[in-house]
Amino acid sequence: MLAVLMTRRLHLRGLWRILLFVPATIPIVGSSIVWGIAMRPDGPLNAILDALGLGRQPFLTSSTHALASIMLVATWVGVGYWMLFLISGIEAIPDEYYEAARLDRAGPIRTFFHITLPMLKRPLLFVLVADTVANFVLFVPIQMLTGGGPQNSTTMLMFDAYRTSYTYSDKNLGAAQVIVLTLIMLIFVAAQFALLREDEKGGRNG
Repeated sequence: MLAVLMTRRLHLRGLWRILLFVPATIPIVGSSIVWGIAMRPDGPLNAILDALGLGRQPFLTSSTHALASIMLVATWVGVGYWMLFLISGIEAIPDEYYEAARLDRAGPIRTFFHITLPMLKRPLLFVLVADTVANFVLFVPIQMLTGGGPQNSTTMLMFDAYRTSYTYSDKNLGAAQVIVLTLIMLIFVAAQFALLREDEKGGRNG
């Protein structure tokens, strides 16, 4: 939706695009440090929530909040980067399709589902698969902010393999976990290529 919004005629659209992409240019270590400070019990986020009367939240210290907090950090880092692929895909859609939709008096929702989304299938599929694979190997925010806790609520596959190898000194089991993780990612990549082949066949038949 951000990619769609950033291709519309917005005031200072270029500036908004830059602001959304800036987090992707910051090293993930730096982003993790900043978010770690912001999410501290006495940090600025809790100060804002307290001022609004919403109460302080245990972002990184509660097993029910920690994973969502890690997801927030990962989204902050990745959303601008992946958005660029979708913006490129949207801008590659020929204007004739949108002109035909306007002549048919199609509204923005109908235009999105009947033109933008179908024409965006290939870049959207790439983003979905590549981002999923990237999140399978998410490591830095977990290592820096939660250490896999509390109560293993943020122990993802890559972090668990690292901890098994270097904290518990069981490198054989750690290597096995990495192999399993690699196989899972290969399945996602294979699924992407299969879907792309089906898309190409459908395009030729059409």
